[in-house]
Amino acid sequence: MHVIYLAGGIASGKSTIARTMRECGAVLVDLDELSREALAPGSRILPDICREFGDDVVRPDGTVNRRLLAARAFASLERSVTLEEIELPLIDELLRARIAALRDEEAAEREKDPAAPERVVVVEVPLLDRMRGSFDMADEIVSVVCPLNARRVRAIQRGMDRGDFERRREQQPTEAYLRAHSSHVFNNIRTADVMADEVRAWWREREASGWAPVPRRARGAQA
Repeated sequence: MHVIYLAGGIASGKSTIARTMRECGAVLVDLDELSREALAPGSRILPDICREFGDDVVRPDGTVNRRLLAARAFASLERSVTLEEIELPLIDELLRARIAALRDEEAAEREKDPAAPERVVVVEVPLLDRMRGSFDMADEIVSVVCPLNARRVRAIQRGMDRGDFERRREQQPTEAYLRAHSSHVFNNIRTADVMADEVRAWWREREASGWAPVPRRARGAQA
């Protein structure tokens, strides 16, 4: 199995590229979904969430008011870091379990059919720098970058408050960090159809190589 971390900042086009990869045959794992799982009713981290962000962020039915939690967590860098310190260990645990399950499924498929194709798993990673402790699971890291103004306009068109966008963007890894840690970078400055064609061409090239190993660039570097 070949695992790709697909990283990119808010409104950079990461999810669009991930969908194109899924059309090419990838299995997608979205860390945002794992984050929702980490905050599901009964999660062991909910008492810590309540202690740090207020009892009212958890509704009477046990679900988390994610909008209220986000408003409080993204109010400052310190608060964001506090939320990450609570969430990330469980998200890492859930990701490892998901990857392990997919490996088991692939092994079962190959027992039945030794010619079964290798699975390619694409993990959407919003905050690559926070995932340094999980880099060992990635066979390669691919990033998408996009001009800031285009990202800002796209986020606002989706209904995000400009101030919220700026606060979140400031807390995400820089383009320099993404480039330093990636074996390939998609520059999302083209129309959606042209970008999709570029992704498909990259996919065909990597597939033709048998998903050959790529150099692990700057995995321990800071940027």
